[in-house]
Amino acid sequence: MGNTLLLQRLDVGELLERLTAEVRAGREPAGRPYRHVNGFTKIVAAEYADGSRLTLHYWAADRAEREHVSRPHDHRFPFSSILLGGRQRFIELAELEAAPAWRRFAYRPYAGGRIAYVSFTGNVGLQPFRTVERAPLRGHYETTSAIVHQAVTDRTQPCATLVLRGPREKRRSQVYYRPDEPPPRGGVQLGRRLDRAEVVRQLESIAEMIA
Repeated sequence: MGNTLLLQRLDVGELLERLTAEVRAGREPAGRPYRHVNGFTKIVAAEYADGSRLTLHYWAADRAEREHVSRPHDHRFPFSSILLGGRQRFIELAELEAAPAWRRFAYRPYAGGRIAYVSFTGNVGLQPFRTVERAPLRGHYETTSAIVHQAVTDRTQPCATLVLRGPREKRRSQVYYRPDEPPPRGGVQLGRRLDRAEVVRQLESIAEMIA
């Protein structure tokens, strides 16, 4: 995928200072931050001419929830990710007929990902085949647009990742729901808008992680 060395060269502290100053001044860095349906805040830090994008993902602490497990999904692009702080692991899965049953939906986002249309495409089996444990500021998690995975995030403390995604390789991705889990009403999935003060607090929390 794109220039993964960017993540190694990048001064994350400097990036956070710039983003915090921009948000405080009422400017959106490279798109409006929003709360993704998978439980994290998504902040686009930079966009590049080849279609690559640098984003921060932030999960606030929630001791009542303890651990957040995303729905299995793939992406429209490859990406490389650094864990900045907190605890997280990825579970990678494959479609197999004899595996536990899931319902597969096509997922097509618009408006920078804040709106997505979700449509049923079939019943499938999904089987985990690999778990990738992560450590803050040590190594990268890299994946292609074809890999289905789940992010398992410890919510007893804040968690943040810095993600360099490559150019889009397909128009739609896939997301999987359990048979008893209702899909979004009307096939539309909406991200939640965040106010400026909340985004600033989250950026300051990430800065504390790497200080």
